[in-house]
Amino acid sequence: MTSTPPTIVVPVDVRGRESVPETLAAFLSPLPVLVVGVVEIPDQTAPKQARDQFEDDARQTLETVAETFAAAGAAVETRLTFTHDSQRTIEQVATDIDRVAILFPAPATAAESVLVAIRGGINVPNIAATVAALLRSTDASATLYHAATPDADTAEAEQALRALGSALVEAGLDEARFRTVIEADDAPLSALVAAANEHDLLVVGEDEPTIRDRIFGDTSERVAEQTAVPVVIVRRPPVEK
Repeated sequence: MTSTPPTIVVPVDVRGRESVPETLAAFLSPLPVLVVGVVEIPDQTAPKQARDQFEDDARQTLETVAETFAAAGAAVETRLTFTHDSQRTIEQVATDIDRVAILFPAPATAAESVLVAIRGGINVPNIAATVAALLRSTDASATLYHAATPDADTAEAEQALRALGSALVEAGLDEARFRTVIEADDAPLSALVAAANEHDLLVVGEDEPTIRDRIFGDTSERVAEQTAVPVVIVRRPPVEK
């Protein structure tokens, strides 16, 4: 069973005047959007001082990005932050939301194919909800994908891919809209990056409880940095204590 689609957090370096392509905003518009304008300031600068100096220009850039999503029909909220640590700030924003995905923008001229990378079964319901919401209102296709070394045991990944496919069908998608690929490669990360670059968007699940360790850490960060397409990282559910 699919869960409620997540809110997608869009971090924007407002001083760098970052933007989001209209094509990408339109494709993501079925999801609730929170655009977070981030101004990272030196340790010796007080946030109030930076806000007094940069707020007007920063807010203008933030609102421009928000308007791109709103024009595409998305429900949009905005938040402007002045911080000494942008990664920690985005982590805190995401932690405050029950179901969340993080967008790493990149130039996008089309939104016709999505690569959905699976590493384990923990996050399947949230990934399924995200993909179903994106595909339901478009004609885009999806590849459900897992890469592993030739000698790896892929039983768990195969089970997760089957569960993901079943969840997408349950959400109303025709099986013809997606296919499943398990790729054996001595360098699975490189294989994932290459596969992502053959699609218009990569959706990948977070497989650890903290965003800081995975989204800004090892695997997810390297994937986001190396791919030429936008990346949506779906956070796994909070760990119940």
